[in-house]
Amino acid sequence: MLDVRKLMLLREVGARGSIAAAAQALNYTRSAVSQQLSALEAETGTALLDRGGRRAGLTAAGRLLVASAERVLAELEAAEARLLARDGRVTGELRVGVPLHDGPALLVPALTRLRACHPELRITADEGRRSVRLGRLDAVLAAGYPQVPEARVPGLYEEAVISDRIRLAVPPGHPLAGGEGPLDLAEFADQPWLLDRASRLGRLALHLCADAEFVPDVVSDIGDMQAVFGLVSLGWGVALAPDLVPDRPGHPVVRVPLKGIDPVRHITLVVREGARNSPPVAALLPAVREAADELRRSAPDRQP
Repeated sequence: MLDVRKLMLLREVGARGSIAAAAQALNYTRSAVSQQLSALEAETGTALLDRGGRRAGLTAAGRLLVASAERVLAELEAAEARLLARDGRVTGELRVGVPLHDGPALLVPALTRLRACHPELRITADEGRRSVRLGRLDAVLAAGYPQVPEARVPGLYEEAVISDRIRLAVPPGHPLAGGEGPLDLAEFADQPWLLDRASRLGRLALHLCADAEFVPDVVSDIGDMQAVFGLVSLGWGVALAPDLVPDRPGHPVVRVPLKGIDPVRHITLVVREGARNSPPVAALLPAVREAADELRRSAPDRQP
């Protein structure tokens, strides 16, 4: 029978892209990971790693084995969750990814309520999505954009939490900031733009600009929305901004609706499929739903 721990190492290498990165993430030596994976290859009788390049990737057989391992690991975690749920107590540790911008409004109230209801539960916070799949975190908020869909990550369960509109943030003194109705995105073709090309929001901006038949002049490749709002307020450029991301205090911007398009952002709570029924995660889900309902009632004009 295959060793589950070796399968987890193989999955880590596939996710991290190299043996060295997987070893660093797991606090192992590179040679220890390499030896374990060589042993797994001997057990399966096939090459699982492509060692021909500078970075070891998975072979087709390796990817097939990881896909099967995902199902095995999810079922093992689900079995553990069922055992822990037998007495109805919510104990242990809940590791939650709290994104810098959306976390305070959604997760902090939910986690505060959860801590009050279950004082035996230890809650720690960090950031990340891939970290949920690899077991570093138990849950995280993630944002998705219908115009730039991404492939589903195996082994994860995503529950819709809330959605908000996306508008264009411009400086208060901008010539187009005083209008009452939506504006064509093409009117901002000659403006400097602030966006992080690697982020989902940045890719959405590039997608919408391409639809409007122009390439944005990116003057700052930055993803921190509070920093973006600061630069926009100073006249540095314009940027797409989700409605539920709060303004930066002391740095006002005007959020302009866009004509002919209605870009939205869908926020989901991401947990591992096998852990969704564990007592800590099962207690977190309704707490987040309640926090989202409160946010909807307080900001109804921001919902699509």
